[in-house]
Amino acid sequence: MGRMEGLWGKDWFEFRPERWFVDNEEKSCELKRVCPYKYPIFQAGPRVCLGKEMAFVQMTYVVASILRRFEIRPVSQKRPVYVPLLTAHMAGGLNVLVKRRCQSKTETR
Repeated sequence: MGRMEGLWGKDWFEFRPERWFVDNEEKSCELKRVCPYKYPIFQAGPRVCLGKEMAFVQMTYVVASILRRFEIRPVSQKRPVYVPLLTAHMAGGLNVLVKRRCQSKTETR
């Protein structure tokens, strides 16, 4: 659902972070308000998942930790085919190569 063209537009697959900011003269960093029901994984309204914010914090930490330690590249140059389900699902999965990054001497972990 998070990649459905009908919900997000024809350019849903393009990396355009500016799409999430309000268009104004000052070019401020004010985020656009998006209907919380548009992304239903955590629900919205009075029944919103209490752990939603904690899940996003943990997800950010895990992704940053992995990308800091490993270089991840897709095996194929073909675009993955997304299947519209409740969660992000790719037909046939997404095969990647994982390579440990060189650690600097200042890194303690």
